Amino acid sequence: MVASDDEFPPVQGGGSLLLAWQVRNRKVLVVGGGNVAAGRILNLLNGDAKVTVITPSTGLHPEVHHRILRRQVTHIDRNFQPSDLEDPDIAMVLTAIDDPQASTQIYTLCKQKRIPVNVADVPPECDFYFGSVHRDGPLQVMVSTNGNGPKLANIVRKQIAETLPTNLGEAIVKVGSLRKRLRKVASACSEGPKRMEWMTRVCETWSLEELCDMDEDDMENLLSHYPENKVMTYKELRGVPPPSEEREVFEEALDGSFGWF
Repeated sequence: MVASDDEFPPVQGGGSLLLAWQVRNRKVLVVGGGNVAAGRILNLLNGDAKVTVITPSTGLHPEVHHRILRRQVTHIDRNFQPSDLEDPDIAMVLTAIDDPQASTQIYTLCKQKRIPVNVADVPPECDFYFGSVHRDGPLQVMVSTNGNGPKLANIVRKQIAETLPTNLGEAIVKVGSLRKRLRKVASACSEGPKRMEWMTRVCETWSLEELCDMDEDDMENLLSHYPENKVMTYKELRGVPPPSEEREVFEEALDGSFGWF
C-alpha cells in the first residue's frame, strides 16, 4: 500500500544537517586573529576544544590577545604554512583572514587531507556553517540561515531567546541529573524504551518551576516509583501546590528536540 504525501513530513532540500558536534579535547586550528576569529575561538573554547591560533601578533583583536595571554589557546606567531596540517590529530580547521587566495589554498589542502574546514564568509568553501547560538547552561539553541544571512540569524536568535523562560537552563540541569540517576537504577539495555517513556512523562508532568525546585529527596522519591512505571506529581511528593503555573510554556520547550532522552 502506497502512503499518501500528507502522511509523512515533506522533504525540504537545501538545508544543513544540524548537529551538536563534540570537539572536547579535539585539536582545532584557527587561522586568523581578527573579530571573526575571536568569535570562532570562543565557540570552540565553550566546546572544550584544544585551540591553536595561527596568526602574526601584529593586529590581533583584543579578545584574541586576551585568550593568548591567558593561555586559553596555543598561539603560533606567523602566517599559515601547509606543514601546519600534517598533525593527524587535527579535527577541523577554521579560517578567518582577509586573503581570499590564502583561504582557498587552505581549503584545498584540507580537502586533500579530508579535514573538515570552514572559510569565513565563503559558503562554497565550507564543510559546515556557524550559526547564531543562544546559551543557557546546558541549553544551546542555534539558528542557521545556511550561509545566506548571518546577521539575520542573529536577529532571529535574539527573538527566540526572548520567548524562553529565564530558568530553562536550571531545569535542564535537574532533568539531566535525574536521567543519570535513572540509568544507574535501570542500567540494562532492555530498559531503554521504558526509561525514555518514563523520563518523557516526568517532563510532561512537572512544570518548569517544579523541575527547578526539585531536590535530592524528590529525585529519590521519583525513582522509587520507576519499577512500577509511575510518575509522581510535585504535589504528591511534597503535599503542597506547585510554586507556579508555567506548564504550558515548558511543555512547548520540552518537545524532545534537545536530545535529553
